[in-house]
Formats: sequence, structure tokens, C-alpha cells
Amino acid sequence: MDSVQRSAGVDETISASGGKNAEVESGPTPDGKDSMDWVMKNASDPQSLEEELARLQTLRSYLILDSEREFPFERLTALAGRIFDAPIALVSLVDLGRQWFMSNRGLGDVRETPRDMAFCAHAILSQDDLFIINDATKDPRFMNNPLVTSAPHIRFYAGAPLIAPEGYKLGTFCIIDTKPRPEGLHFEAKQNLRELSAMAVDVLVARRKKRQRENEKNSQLIACSAHDLLTPLSGIELSLSLMKDDEDLMKKISQDHKKGIAQASKSADILQQICRNVQATFTETKSAFEHAFSVSKHETVKIGQLVQGLYSFVELLPKTVPVEIVIDKEVPKEILSDGPKILRCAMNYLIVGCTRTREGMVRLKFSVKKESIQKRPSLVVLCEDTGPSLSMDVYKYLFKPTSKNLLSEESSNCKGNSHVSLELALFSVAGQMAVAGGEFGFRPRQGEGDGSGTHETGSVFWFSIPFDEPVVEGNKKRKLVETNGGTALSHADASKFHDTVSSMIGGAAENIIARNKIVGRQKRALIIEDSDLIRKMLVRTLTNRDFVVAEAANGMEGLEALKNSLFDVTFCDFLMPVVDGLDCVQQYRQWERFHRPWFTQRIVGISAHASEGDVLRGREAGMDDFRPKPITNREIDGLLSCDDQVAISKRLDSLDSSVSYQEEHLEEPPHMRLNLSSQTATRPEDIRNCLIISPPSSSMHIEIIQQTIKKCSWQSTTAEAVDEAWDLLKMRTWDMVLVDDAFAGLIEDFRTWESKKRSDLQGNMVLMIESLDQTAASNSIVLPDGFDLVIGKPVCLEHLQRMLLDKRRTEVGSS
Repeated sequence: MDSVQRSAGVDETISASGGKNAEVESGPTPDGKDSMDWVMKNASDPQSLEEELARLQTLRSYLILDSEREFPFERLTALAGRIFDAPIALVSLVDLGRQWFMSNRGLGDVRETPRDMAFCAHAILSQDDLFIINDATKDPRFMNNPLVTSAPHIRFYAGAPLIAPEGYKLGTFCIIDTKPRPEGLHFEAKQNLRELSAMAVDVLVARRKKRQRENEKNSQLIACSAHDLLTPLSGIELSLSLMKDDEDLMKKISQDHKKGIAQASKSADILQQICRNVQATFTETKSAFEHAFSVSKHETVKIGQLVQGLYSFVELLPKTVPVEIVIDKEVPKEILSDGPKILRCAMNYLIVGCTRTREGMVRLKFSVKKESIQKRPSLVVLCEDTGPSLSMDVYKYLFKPTSKNLLSEESSNCKGNSHVSLELALFSVAGQMAVAGGEFGFRPRQGEGDGSGTHETGSVFWFSIPFDEPVVEGNKKRKLVETNGGTALSHADASKFHDTVSSMIGGAAENIIARNKIVGRQKRALIIEDSDLIRKMLVRTLTNRDFVVAEAANGMEGLEALKNSLFDVTFCDFLMPVVDGLDCVQQYRQWERFHRPWFTQRIVGISAHASEGDVLRGREAGMDDFRPKPITNREIDGLLSCDDQVAISKRLDSLDSSVSYQEEHLEEPPHMRLNLSSQTATRPEDIRNCLIISPPSSSMHIEIIQQTIKKCSWQSTTAEAVDEAWDLLKMRTWDMVLVDDAFAGLIEDFRTWESKKRSDLQGNMVLMIESLDQTAASNSIVLPDGFDLVIGKPVCLEHLQRMLLDKRRTEVGSS
């Protein structure tokens, strides 16, 4: 018979399904008749299955069932015994199928009784604030109760419900006498019982808060430990990757060495996956109750790849017997379930099997269990070994945390694996299934021959986890990544100018590029990361994908880089010196909304130990996506190929093609070039005026532009602030206006004002944007609204000269 345990919490075991979809189960009574003992057939108040399930979940959130006696509760029941002169006082919690005593004064070592016998089970259903039975022998509900007809011979009972802050009655604080009390309790005694019940609830609540604080501290410790492991693992992965990419090295080493490198790489991948899963589990949950009843995350799990990973893991395990992995033909090739938890649980069972087994075999089998049409199917993973049989005394300790080496007695004979705690391996399975809402268990291996002649020894450990089969859809929606990612965010507060330019770039420009088969520019990426190792790894990965990569070692450097350049994608760490990632992104987004409203940089947050709350704060600060470190090549490829990223790159492609087109068509044949010295103006009316609108940070660049303008016999005026630029634009019509992209949003407002106030509209409005060093040309020019020309920044002085002279030539020709 299986020892079945279904997940309800890390440190308790119940005979009911774990997770939020738990169902209350019934079982046969000793006489063979079905009974649902949570339903009090002789109770006067109706019960709801939904309410009872919610009450049980609330009870388990306090993590108190099956715990040891605690002094605060013992003190209260002792006080109650003296106040009421009662031989028995209890703090009773009503669980599924039983009432469990957190404190028992007067009943010896008894910790629980069946629920269908419990007075307290009636008390929590009563609409009154006290449940009092003066003489149980005269009450038809209790006169035949075994607790009345035999020991402890209950006659008088008075209980006050333990009402949790959530509103559910978890049990009672009660007093019991073996003698009837026809007079019941007087008013003051009733009030005392109510107060004692409230005090017991206060102790419960305080106890849970303390546990939650301890769990949070443990979560932080575990997350930091995982982070510390991930950093050297990234170095190992990078080193292995460099070795594999070294063609000369690969030609010189043997096939065995190549296989060793491949196995080491796979092991590093598995370790990274485990560390990430640990971080997600412990940083996303704030209490063991939430941990136990959280919904399992769904992702596509390819069974073939999962088994291949297990084989790679098995090759590294110290073992003296062969290991076989079998997949039943009914198992789908792909399922939607919690892949990392399946992998970890299977690995732990293989560790147990290989460590305990010295003769025979270890077999891991995947199969499917379909209970009914209404319920989801489950993937069953069963690990069978031919190791020594377990004593029945050990059964009750399985899957629980214990310091006893109950399973490890034989492990010392398996060299190289003596450090393994088999008890902890099984407890890890219990914890993983608690999160996933799965089941797990053990049974002796009897009559399950494997051809080896051994039939009476060995063990079978198993777990099952619910799954769904993937649904093929025409348009798949991207799902939100819960512990380690998220969908890209749009910036709804971008200006109308930004929306117009974005729409234009995504429409006409894309058609032009596609029609003329323009070769794409070289893409650019920015890495804002304080770890040299992580930066090097990301730079190498992106460089191999034809990116030009810029680096910043802290948030301050990253902020300046974002302001000065346009990037296809930016990876920004959360925790950095000088300015951290959140502040960097927040400051940039504020700057961007005003100075560059026509383009939104795509920023991906990265961190090795960011909690779900940290990720949400990152999104609020302006991050578009999140990935945990270290980022795998597969994840980077997914980020670079997603729709949002492709759209950003296409916008930059179209902008760059516009810049390149203008620069190419400003070139003139030698016979049309003007002699600058012969064009020097001598009359005031020949002087042309140029307005330059640029921030103070570009002062050195502007000085060079001013010198070039002067050589072309033009005069220039510079505005470095919005108010100053606004006044100068309204003052007159300029022969040319050069506008830095930081002030692009101002021009839309000016054009609106101009359309109402002027008949002679401003021409030659030139937008200066970051040059992307692209030489390809287009047959058409795509311009943001309000502008007549777009030139690269830093401005090519030869192109600027030709623009100024072309303006003069046009005017001379027309006159």
C-alpha cells in the first residue's frame, strides 16, 4: 500500500489535495459506510463546502497543526482551569477529519480526536458566540457520543470560537467538566471565556507574523546565496563557451575531452536552472502558506529534452548500478507544467536511488494518470530501485525535515557521494510538489521483478504533477513571466509627436526599406552592469549577433550613454554603485519624455536576486522587460526576436535610412561645387541667419557648427533653453533652424502656434539626430511632422556646408 502524501504545506502532511484546487475527501468508516465527517449530520446550522475549504486553508496558513506544545497556549489553558475550576481546558483546532489540540490541560498526552466526535466541531458551526452544553447525557446530539459514554466522560462543555482576523472560526477555546453544571456559566464567567479565546487568537496571529518574518529573512538569505552561486557559474559557463568556440583547441583535444566539456556545460546549465528556481520560489512567496497554495507556473516542457538533461545528470552521479529512463507511449511530447520542479524532483529521486543501490538497477519511469474528464491529467514520475528495504519505523519520517540519517546508512559504501543527504533530497520533493499542487509518495518494491532475480528488496518513490497539453493557436499571446520576467511595457504618456513619428516609421518607412531591399544597419546595444564578468559575457554574446556594444559600469555612465545615443536594446542591472539601475532608468525616462518624445529606448532589467516586488518597481521606473542573471543565449535570442524588439529596430532602420538618403543626395559633382572664398557676402542683405536649438551639454559640438556657419557667410544664434528657443522662434522667420533631438517636442507646439499666427511659415526646419553610421540609401525621405530635413549628429561639417550653400544658391537662382 502506498504511503501517499499530498502537499498542504512544507511542514505538515494531510490526506487531501494540495494547492488552491484542493478538494475535501471522504473515506469509509470502520463499518464500511461512507461518511463525510466534516458534515455534522445532527447539526442545526447548514454547512457549505466552499466555506469549509476556505476555513481549512485559513487554518493551515497559521502553520500550527502537528507542532509541538508551546508555552503561551499552555499558560492560557492553565489559567482557564483555575478560573473555571474545570478539570479540562483545551485550545482545539478543527481540521479536516479531526480536532487537534494545540494545548491540552487534563487529557494527558492526547493531541487529537476524530472530528465527528468533537464538541468543538459543533461549536464552530453555531451562530452564537458561545457554545454551552450543561449536561451532555441529556442532549440528543451528544448522549451517544463515545466521549460521553466512555472516557473522559464529558458532561459539561463550554466553548468560545477562535475567530481569525479573516473571519473564519478555526476552533475553540473550551472548558470541560466530568460533572453536569445545570446552572451553566454566569455573565462574568462567559466574558472571561470570550477574553481567553481572543487572547489565544492573538497568540496565533503573533506566531504567524513571527514565522512570516523568519521566512522572509530565510528567503533573502537563500536568494543571496543563489546569486553568489550564479556569478561563478556564469564564469564557468563563459569559460566553457570560449573553449568550445576556440576552433584550434577543439581540433587538438580528443573526443573524450570534448565530451567532458559538453557534460560540464550541461551541468552548469542545470545548476543555473536550479538556482533560478530557488530564487523564484523563495523570493516570490512571503509565507509557507502562500508557498503551499500558490498556483504552479505553466511553461512548455519538452519531455525529450527533459530526459536528455536527466541522462546528462546521471552520467555525473557516482553509482554502481545501471540507470534506465523509460517514457510511456501515452506521455505527450510536450506538456504545459512546471518544468524546473519536474527536473529537480526527478534528480532528487535519482540521487536517492543511485546512493542506496549497490546491486541490481535503478529505473525512472514517466507515465500519465487520467482520473476523470473533469480533472486535469497528471504526469507520474516513478523511481524504482533495488536497494535495501526500508524499515516501517522510517516511513513516518519520509519527506519531512529531520536530522536523523535514516536513509543514509548504506550511502557510505557509495564512494564520492557521502556528502548527500537523502532525507533532504526527499524533503525537497515535498517542497516542490507543495508549490506545484502535486502528490508524492513511497511504497516498498515487492513483486516487481526486473529480471535480476531480486523481488523482495527495494523501494518505489513517486510523484505526480498536473499538466495541460499545449493548444495550437493561430495567434499566440505572450504570457507574463511570474518569478523571472514580464511582458514589455508601453509608455502611455509619450507625446502625440512620438506617436506620430512611431506610426510613420512603422508604416511608410518599412515599406520603402522592403521595396528597395536595403541592407540593415549594424544594430547597437548598451550594457549597464557593474560586474566585469557579466558585461564581458553579454558583450561577447551580442557581438556574435552582429551588435555594436557600448558598456557602462554604473548607472551614472549608463544614463549619459542613453542620453547621447540611440540603442536597439539596453540591458540594465538593478544593483550598481554610484547610481543603481532603477534610478538610472527612472531619470532617463523623465528626460526622454521631454527631450526625445519621438523615440522610446527599449530597456531590459537584469538581476540575479530581484524579487517580484523589485521587478514591479523596475517596470514602474520604466523598464520594458526583465530577465534573471545569468541570461542564457536562448533567452537573449528570444528577447531579440520578440515583436517589441523587432519593432524598435525597424524604427531605427527607417530613421537611419532617412538620414543616409539626405547625406548622400547632398553630395554634388565637382563642377557644381562653389568656391567658398568667392561667396563671401559683402552686403548686409546677403547675410543669412541660422537659429541653433541645442542643450548646454552639446556646447563643444555647437561651437564647431557655429564656425562652419560663419565660414559660409551666415550668422548664427543659439538657444539652450525651451523658453529662450520659443521666444526666438516667434521673433522672426529664420533662414534655417537646426534643432537637437532633445528639443524635438518643442517644434510641434511651435507649428501649432505658427499656423494660427503667421502667413509666412518657417522653412528649412532641420532635426539633428544621432547618426548611426549607415551608408545605405532610400528612394524616399521620411520626416517627422514639423521638420523639413533630418541630419545626423554629430553633424558632418561638409554636409552642413553644402546645405547652407545650397540654400543660398537656390535663392540666387530664383532671383
